[in-house]
Amino acid sequence: MSKSKNKNMHKFYCLMQLVLENLDDLKVTAPRMIQLKKDIIEMCELLNNEVADTYTIQKSTYFQEITKKIDTILRINFNENM
Repeated sequence: MSKSKNKNMHKFYCLMQLVLENLDDLKVTAPRMIQLKKDIIEMCELLNNEVADTYTIQKSTYFQEITKKIDTILRINFNENM
């Protein structure tokens, strides 16, 4: 896999992990939203399974560290009026 594609896959994996974490926190109740949530979760999990076989994902914690950094940035810069 080329370096560029590899980096894009890792970014994608990070984004999907964030999406999954946030979907878990959302307590949707409308039937349509429940179905969309299930579909998005299924898509994320399928795509993450494709990427999960890479060495970087299996042997490091940098994805968890990136998530923590994103949470910190949001916490510091969050503007309720946005």
